[in-house]
Amino acid sequence: MNRSTLLLWLLLSCALACSRKMESNALGLQYEPPSGMTLRAEEPGPPAVARFEGGLELYSVQGTPPRLDAPPEEVLGAAGIPVPGRRLNATQGTLTAGPVARYEFQQGPSRTLVYFLPRDARFVLVLYTAPERDYGPGSARVERSLSTLKPTR
Repeated sequence: MNRSTLLLWLLLSCALACSRKMESNALGLQYEPPSGMTLRAEEPGPPAVARFEGGLELYSVQGTPPRLDAPPEEVLGAAGIPVPGRRLNATQGTLTAGPVARYEFQQGPSRTLVYFLPRDARFVLVLYTAPERDYGPGSARVERSLSTLKPTR
């Protein structure tokens, strides 16, 4: 193997091995999580869920989604997810994937960030939970990564 072939092989190997991008048929999503939040497990559900290191989870829930302005308790209940504490805020906005609702909760020393992305016949939830001391930097990294969230169906 000559030197340029070896270099090309190493670069391609690193590009494939170093990529954090995940594509899930079960969730119907492509997503690149923040560095350090590696995919740990994927469960077909229902609802389908991907669990990452560092307290990040993605859910894809089949069925008619709640309204974008529905209370977060209704949204989480439709997914079978318990409300993660006392609601701190609820807002609406838009990601590249579409309109979203954003919620924050606090329970004891932990905080949870929730994004709700309604689709035609399903909805996607992004949950990030961390101790208060790690929540600020971690939630900022998760929110920046949401620009890579792309529904595939």
